[in-house]
Amino acid sequence: MRYKRKSYFRYTFEEPVPALFQIKRIDDTPIETSQGEAKLVDISPEGARLDSELNIPETDYKTIELAISFNLNGQDLEFNGVIVRHKERITTNEYGIEFLVDKEEKELLIKQLKVHSKKLHDIPE
Repeated sequence: MRYKRKSYFRYTFEEPVPALFQIKRIDDTPIETSQGEAKLVDISPEGARLDSELNIPETDYKTIELAISFNLNGQDLEFNGVIVRHKERITTNEYGIEFLVDKEEKELLIKQLKVHSKKLHDIPE
């Protein structure tokens, strides 16, 4: 069986994590919208899957950059990313986000996910 050594794990939350997102850029134009509510369904150091009642139009034709903020283990986290996938559901919209993060941000996220998983499964640190 072959696998990619550099590919990251994807952590799926048992209960989606509340998140806020804000559009920061469309194509090359900086903008700043109000914050929208979402649920963080799963996450990896490379990206995330969000569900939201809000429909962001034209995701197939434009590069839309978001700032996504959420709380994990009592720590407020914020990551920038671009929408790479959009799927309309019956009552929500699912967005695939590719993060625009550096090595330190990836390491911080991995650390917080490990803490979250240990707490969830009562594993001592």
